[in-house]
Amino acid sequence: MKSLTARKITRGLTSLIIGLPLVFTHFASAQTYVPAQFGNTLNYIEQTITMPELTADQPVVAVYCQADVDANGITSNAVCFEKEGFDSLRDQTTEAVNGRQFTPAQVDNKKVPVRMQFRVIYAKLDGQPPIMLLPNLGYMQSKYGHDYTDPQERLDQPQWYELYKRNDWAEGLPFFSREENMTRVLAMIDENGKVISARRLEAQKTNKRDVVEVEKVVKKSSFIPGFSRGKAERMQYVAVLHYRAE
Repeated sequence: MKSLTARKITRGLTSLIIGLPLVFTHFASAQTYVPAQFGNTLNYIEQTITMPELTADQPVVAVYCQADVDANGITSNAVCFEKEGFDSLRDQTTEAVNGRQFTPAQVDNKKVPVRMQFRVIYAKLDGQPPIMLLPNLGYMQSKYGHDYTDPQERLDQPQWYELYKRNDWAEGLPFFSREENMTRVLAMIDENGKVISARRLEAQKTNKRDVVEVEKVVKKSSFIPGFSRGKAERMQYVAVLHYRAE
């Protein structure tokens, strides 16, 4: 996974990105989509998180998160991942984003629950805020910049992980982990929130059954489409399983 590049982002630009409500409306098949947003969560994180000791060799730490956002905007089931060994920061971030008031997603002006993936960036760089909330995991940063919004899986529709877990042999756990054994499936989500393709990125031989199943069930999920600069775009979504070490 690519982390946020260390290039400088001006404080003024970032405040516009995070502090002001952007227009995320897409019309398709008589439907309009608005993705979930962070609300005032950035302020809460700034007040509660103990900043890590960053150095010139390690000026940026990215914590990758996933959380369910219900129709009232309340988050739950938050899980976060950090790959550089900042375990305390990961745990603090997980606690800070769980049970928070986000802005709920909408379809046709109706609030709907979604599963949102995002990054919390902690940095010690001139001209960049020490903490940034970005509504994506960074897969498409080279194309859309750092502030685009990832597709968000709808929880009022069938969900790929819950469908996968119906199998009595299913042992995979959702989202990323430091465990080396992972299954990853790349799905392409179109501008209408539909899965138009799915293919394996990573799977060990022992997990062949898992990757075949995830390729199948992720196509049954529905999404709020990804957005860039307020416009719905075709974007990647990665369905991930990890496994506990034996």
